[in-house]
Amino acid sequence: MDITIVEWFQSMQNSVLDAFFRLVTELGGDLAFLAIGTVLFWLYDKRFGYRFMTIFLFTLSVNDILKNVIRRPRPFAEGADSIGEETYGFAMPSGHSSNVGIMAFLLNERFGTLKKWVTPTLFGIAFLVMISRIYLGQHYLTDVIAGFALAAAVYYAIRFIGLRISLGQTTMVGIGLGFLLVFMVVFAVFYQTWDIPADSFRNLYIAFGSILGLSVGHKIELKYVGYEERAPWRIQALKYIIGLAVALLIQEGLKVALPYGGAGELMTVALDGLRYFFLTLWLSLGALATFKALFSKHSG
Repeated sequence: MDITIVEWFQSMQNSVLDAFFRLVTELGGDLAFLAIGTVLFWLYDKRFGYRFMTIFLFTLSVNDILKNVIRRPRPFAEGADSIGEETYGFAMPSGHSSNVGIMAFLLNERFGTLKKWVTPTLFGIAFLVMISRIYLGQHYLTDVIAGFALAAAVYYAIRFIGLRISLGQTTMVGIGLGFLLVFMVVFAVFYQTWDIPADSFRNLYIAFGSILGLSVGHKIELKYVGYEERAPWRIQALKYIIGLAVALLIQEGLKVALPYGGAGELMTVALDGLRYFFLTLWLSLGALATFKALFSKHSG
């Protein structure tokens, strides 16, 4: 039944839909998250930016864990066409669907009451990303439903904990990192026995390193830097350009500096986690300290 649904969507294939869905699917990818997260963190509200980014990353890591437990092949491995580049790793739950879902829930939490069109727009985009994953042959219908359901479950579980259980943010993040660390160790020890490619749990290591970097940087920044997000739009644009330029240098420079092995090796996956630790340390601390030093007279 699932493959029949994929084939039905692909029966409408043409160059216009190909281009449209290949563009739409990027709204559930890493670049969309990074673009939105850095705007929130650097230019809008660093505390909400931290919440947005850490909850997204926890959702990403839980998705990675479930993929490697369920280990469902993707539709293109079972006869469907892959329109565009084939996505690595397993299929269920859909990462793009959980990504765009958790972003929609979090952005709606903050902005949903501002205008009537915000909520339907956010969840309409989420729906289109989910459809794009089926059309492009990367996921089954049940994969994208599971991905969105995961986002909803993580979001409401965290809201329930925040409302019902008296745990501070630092404690909650520490418990979450401990949970992720257990699975990181399990996969590192058994992935060859279970015949799982190391690339398939790469996001788990990246999420762990990123959450750790964000949390360390955010804690230090709040205590010692005291960065003010607001500034004239020209300064905001300049901050954003500088911040992303340095982030790109860190991202690509560490690829050269660190002793990477071949694709799919555990060492490569672990070093990716380390690379993202330093990247997010820049995003949450280095960038904010730099912005304050350069533009403090324009803040407020």
